[in-house]
Formats: sequence, structure tokens, C-alpha cells
Amino acid sequence: MPQVNYFVYGVIRTVLYRVYRILFGFRFFGAENVPLPSDGRGVLLAPNHASFLDPPVLGISLKRHVTYLAKEYLFRALFIGWVLRSVGALPIKTRDDDFRSLRQLMRTLKSGNCVVVFPEGTRSPDGGLKEAEEGIGFLAARSNAYVVPVYIQGTYEALPRGARWFRRQPVKVFYGEGFIPAEDTSLMGEANPYKAVSQKIMSEIARLKESAEVKRFPAKTR
Repeated sequence: MPQVNYFVYGVIRTVLYRVYRILFGFRFFGAENVPLPSDGRGVLLAPNHASFLDPPVLGISLKRHVTYLAKEYLFRALFIGWVLRSVGALPIKTRDDDFRSLRQLMRTLKSGNCVVVFPEGTRSPDGGLKEAEEGIGFLAARSNAYVVPVYIQGTYEALPRGARWFRRQPVKVFYGEGFIPAEDTSLMGEANPYKAVSQKIMSEIARLKESAEVKRFPAKTR
């Protein structure tokens, strides 16, 4: 299990929160839907992914520690590697057959931690929602974790794929209601339960997107 330097994590979280507030007017909604560490069950945060600006919005909007995944080669860079290790990031390889990383991720969730996994796997080229990879369905079902769907709004407009610099664009994050795939008999009874879970996650993100666009969320943050 990765060791977290909570002082460094707290400093980075505070600084990034202020930066996002100043540059993007950052706001968040539904954070109370994310179970607290006292619950004891792992939490899998499942957000859409459209920009390099996406990962920080989760950590800065939640009071509990959030575990990120980062490509293994980034840990070899002196400063970036130190930051990643300090915040407790998990190294993953680019190969699909990296079973060691998968086992470590599974252990992290089963230990009651909160982990971010982007269902789409990579950034959307046009900002729209894409099909989820089946791997997140496998992870969600086998880890017995809560899955909390998340919709991130505005990061594509602020920093789309291929852009060299960001634009000042409002950024918001919306947390949906969590569910436990492993305890959902309708999902587990499907011919391919992992695919069914992946599809449900994306459908829940799509519902959050629709609600956000018609402003059905309460006008307050936590």
C-alpha cells in the first residue's frame, strides 16, 4: 500500500483549490454522496475524462484522501515522482496485462480507500462521453466497492486535448449517488456482468450531465 504524506497532500490540495477558484470559478455539488472513510468500504470515483484539468477537481472538492493512478514512468522523474509518492498515487503500467497493478488497486479498494478511475480510459477527443472500458466494471464488481459516478463540466472548454494553454472557463464537478455493483443482482445476473456495470456507470454519468445542463442541482457547494 502506498504511504501518504498528509501534510504535502493538504498543501497541494489547498493551493490547487485556490488556483481553480481563481482561474475557473470552481464549484462542486453532491460531495455528500461520497461515503466517508468511517464507512470502511472502498469507494471508486468514476468521472468522465476530457482534459488534463480533470484529476485535481476530485481531490480539491473532497475532504477525504483521494488515491490517483499515474503512469509508472512518471515516478522516475525527480520532482514529479516525489509529488506522486507523497500524495499516495499508485503506479500503473501501460500494458493491459499488468496484473500486479490490478492486484494493488484491488487491495487499495478493499482496504477502504477512495480511488479515482476514469471509465473511458483516456481523454475524450471532442469533450463528449465515450464508451466505458470493461475493466472498470471488473474492478467495481470484484472489489465490492461503492461506485460514485461523477460528471466534470467545463474542463474540455478550458483545456481541450491538443491545446497548449488553458482558457478561463467555469469548471464544475457533480457527484451522483453511489451504488454497489457486487450487490446488484440485476447487473451480476447479466451474461457479461462486467460490461453491464461499465455501461451502467456511463449511463449514470450521462444522467448527471443532463441534470447539470438543465441546472437541476442545488445552487450550493460543500
